[in-house]
Formats: sequence, structure tokens, C-alpha cells
Amino acid sequence: MRIRILALIGAVLITRSAAAGEVAPPAHRPERVVTLAPNITELLYAAGAGARLVGTVDTSDYPPAARAVPRIGDVQRLDAERLVALKPDLVLVWGDGSPTTQKALLARLGLATLSLEQHSLADVAAALEQLGAVFGTEATARAAAGALRAQIAALSARYANARRLRVFYQVWSTPLYTLGGRHVATEMLRVCGADNVFADQAVSSFAVDEEAVYAKDPDVIALAGSAEENADWLGRWQHRAPLRAIAAGNVIRLDPDLVNRMGPRIGLGTERLCQALDARRTALAR
Repeated sequence: MRIRILALIGAVLITRSAAAGEVAPPAHRPERVVTLAPNITELLYAAGAGARLVGTVDTSDYPPAARAVPRIGDVQRLDAERLVALKPDLVLVWGDGSPTTQKALLARLGLATLSLEQHSLADVAAALEQLGAVFGTEATARAAAGALRAQIAALSARYANARRLRVFYQVWSTPLYTLGGRHVATEMLRVCGADNVFADQAVSSFAVDEEAVYAKDPDVIALAGSAEENADWLGRWQHRAPLRAIAAGNVIRLDPDLVNRMGPRIGLGTERLCQALDARRTALAR
């Protein structure tokens, strides 16, 4: 649960902060890189520097080449000996999603780090370009960033005049967790011509009472868990007096790796979200 919620809070503006214990990246082009979050791994590959990845965390599973990279633990617990043995000249850290204990460990080890924080769709494209500058792969990174921007712009134009849908976006069930106005999911919904019913909450993710969801009476329920989790969550809702959206079948199931992971596939995740919502929009119009 902790890892899932961290993944939802994390968001992309590249920063370097000495106050956070970060060691300045080397002046030369890094050749041995470690990533500490799956979204950063995806960004590194999309920016054209995946061949320099020598270590990563257990959850880095995309692209397929990343699965063969040595593991050094997970977001909660890193193996310091394995990390040092890899002799990285740069560690890419997930800003908001990295525990303070992890950052403290990197500071004690004296490893050069660069922190990536993701807060919006535009920031993902900016992160790709920043990584291109760091690794000297600007052409590849610019192309990836441009494709992402074009994809989001096309979706925004396509759904600009669509019937607005009010959506409850669920990311966990016990406790019931959703996303607020600061999370990128709210922006993705807006791109698709929809509104997060909890967009007025100025936090990224938070626990919510079921009664509050009933009071919002959303048009659509979006479930952003694994296939097994989505089935379980839907079953829990169906055991109660059904929400209007549940009773009408206005439920969409999303791939969390596409919609919750702040990497280059966020454009595809937004497109899938828009398509699913548009299908519900058509059903509601009948």
C-alpha cells in the first residue's frame, strides 16, 4: 500500500536541492546510471540513455530491456552494498516519491544524484529533454518529448467540446483512496473532457469516506488498480446499495502502469482514459 500511494503522490519537475542532501551530478556524461523508480527508468530509456542503466529497483519492468538490469531493492529498502558495487556515476532519484531514509543513504554514500519530480503532463516532456541534455541524447529525447506533447494536444482538441463527465477515480480500497486536484490524474481527466469529483481537494492523494463518494454521485467510476484489484473493488461497491454509476455499468478499468506511472507512456494512458470515458459518454447519451 505504501509503495502504491508513493507512486501516486510522485510527480515531474527536475530539481537539485542541496538542502535535501543531494550531491551534484558529475560534469561529464554519466556512463553508469542507477534509477530508483520505474517511471524514471522509462524516462531514461525514452530519452535514449537506457544502455547506460546498470541498476534499478524491483518494480522497473518497462521497457522489456529493463527487466534484465540488476536489482538493488525497492523504493522502501535499498541494498547499499549492491548499489555501491555497481559503481554508478549518477543515481536518478524520484523526488517526492523517494523516502527520506533513501535520500539519507545516498548522501552518506556520497553518490552523485539527480532528483526528478513529476507534477504535470508538460513536466514529463520537460524531463525527457532534461535527461537528453544530461546524457547527450538530445535528438532522441526531443523527439520523444515532442511526440508526447503532440499526443496530449490532439486529445485536448478532440474532447474540448465533449459532454462533461464527473468521475470518481479510485486507486485503493482499504482504506478507500482517491486523487485530488494536484494530481496529474485530474489534469488527464480535463484533457478527456471530464472532471475529478474531488478536484477541490488540494492534495495529491487521500483517504475518503464511502459516504462522501455517494454524496458526489459521479457519472463514472474509474478503477486504477491491477485487474485483480479492480475486480475486488468493483465487488465491494456492488455489495452496497449501488451508486448510480455502478448500477448503470458506467465503470472503467485502467492500467495503473499507464495512468499512474509518470513516465513517457502517460500519453498512451491519457488516450486510453479518454477512449474509455468517451464510450461511457456514448452509453449515457442513449
